Amino acid sequence: MVDLQTISHIWHRIVMSNTFNFVIFVLILAWISKKIKIGDLIVSLQQKIIKIIEEAKKEKEEALARLSQAEKAVVNLGDELKIIVDDAQRSAEVIGEKLIDEAKKQIESIERNATRVIEAEEKLLVSTLSKNTSKASIEAAKSHIKQTLEQAPSLHEKYIDESIDELDRLNF
Repeated sequence: MVDLQTISHIWHRIVMSNTFNFVIFVLILAWISKKIKIGDLIVSLQQKIIKIIEEAKKEKEEALARLSQAEKAVVNLGDELKIIVDDAQRSAEVIGEKLIDEAKKQIESIERNATRVIEAEEKLLVSTLSKNTSKASIEAAKSHIKQTLEQAPSLHEKYIDESIDELDRLNF
């Protein structure tokens, strides 16, 4: 028969060996995996990863489509910018020409108005000078008549009649 000491020694060897520890470790892992349901967790994580990868692929496709659209939009950008710049230059030239035409018209209008004012002032000046000349002539005629009458009293009646006729003609 096997004695107790041999059994004890065998038991001690099994307990101290790595094989026994490994078997206990595997049993504990199996028990924990049943409790936690690791299989379900692995399947659920796998499905989540697959879903994330599919979403990333969709987003990549959408981004590539947007990139393609952006590239198509930018292809003609140089031509469109050139057209815009050309239109702006033409508009600026047209506006500049209109401003120059309007300025010329205003200058002509100012010149016409200035000419009219000058002509009116000339007429007023001529009228004023004529009036002053007429008054001076009348005064000179009066003075001359008075002197002549004082020197020759016989001509008094003759000059009075002529002067009255002359004054009447100037006043009308």
